[in-house]
Formats: sequence, C-alpha cells, structure tokens
Amino acid sequence: MNDHDIQLLALGCSLGMYIMLFAQIVGGILDDRRDRKVAREAQAQLDAAREKAKA
Repeated sequence: MNDHDIQLLALGCSLGMYIMLFAQIVGGILDDRRDRKVAREAQAQLDAAREKAKA
C-alpha cells in the first residue's frame, strides 16, 4: 500500500464520519421537532379536557 492509497483511505474515513455526523444532527433536529409537535397536541388535549371538566 503506497502513500496515495493511504491518503485515499484516510479521506474516505473522514468523509464517512462527517456524513454520519451530519445525518445524526439532522435526524436529531427532526426528532426534536416531532417531539415538540406531539407535546403541543397533548397539551391541547389536556387543556380541552380541563375546560370540559370545569363546565
């Protein structure tokens, strides 16, 4: 294995790590958005049930 092959291997590993890191960050952001949406819907249902119980 010569120097050129080692450089390509290192570049490929680095690029793969950056792609996986990017995927994890984007996936985490999207997951957080989904969690907040579910929390808002649950809060709205809870508020509706409280208003119904008061009446």
